[in-house]
Amino acid sequence: MLQLFKTEWLKIKNYRTFWILFGSFFIFLPSMFLMTANQFMRQFDQIGDKSIEAAMLKRMFSSPFVFPNTWHGAAWFGGMFFIIIGMLFILLITNEVQYRTHRQNIINGWSRMDYIKAKITLLLFFVITTTIMVFLCGLVCGLLFTPDLSSISFFENVYYVGYYAVMATLYLLVALLVAVLVKRTGLAIVLYFGYVFIIDNLLWLALTFRKGQAGYFLPLESSDSLVPNPFKPGMVETRTVSDGSLLVTVVIYGALMTYGIIRYYRHTDLKN
Repeated sequence: MLQLFKTEWLKIKNYRTFWILFGSFFIFLPSMFLMTANQFMRQFDQIGDKSIEAAMLKRMFSSPFVFPNTWHGAAWFGGMFFIIIGMLFILLITNEVQYRTHRQNIINGWSRMDYIKAKITLLLFFVITTTIMVFLCGLVCGLLFTPDLSSISFFENVYYVGYYAVMATLYLLVALLVAVLVKRTGLAIVLYFGYVFIIDNLLWLALTFRKGQAGYFLPLESSDSLVPNPFKPGMVETRTVSDGSLLVTVVIYGALMTYGIIRYYRHTDLKN
């Protein structure tokens, strides 16, 4: 697997678009997260506890930028910007189809499974590196904005970083599936964005109408719901589905997508 990743790395290490999109995640996430944290904490501190209403407001909107909530905030912000990595992943895969690089790999001795394994190593690279950045953002933000570090547990709620990794993996599997099936860069990216931002949300709204729970079992919503909006007060949360049920759902969807990708690529005509 390591050798397969080395081959993938040789393909992309001098690709300028890769560095622009990949680097933008590592620039936008920490900068936006810390800028938002600074602005939020400034306004949050100004509320004070001058009245009962102010105290209730502060309890209702707990800060997602201090320990232990910072892990939740960092994971949610990471999910917002991860669409960049999904687009990059599609671009890399469809470019290989366009320039027939995937066929050349087979000619040079790779099996079709080797090709899929190589893409999985690239997927894991994106998940691991961005998860590390999410962890660092949460850690740095918590250290900067937590008023009293002596009375908190640093790694309470750190499981949200793991939830981010689960969400990122599923999003990239969707991107891989779209890229393998569609093959054309522009169309694949449009379909990916359309599903992520429009279709998935419309289906969720329809299936959660009047507090229904079916919408939480949609492919992307099952992972998105593990990292809900940290600014949303808990009292208005309508989800009753447990995190365990969502994780099982994500695993099932991930396994089905992986099986579908492998089965399709084993039987597809590489000349097309």
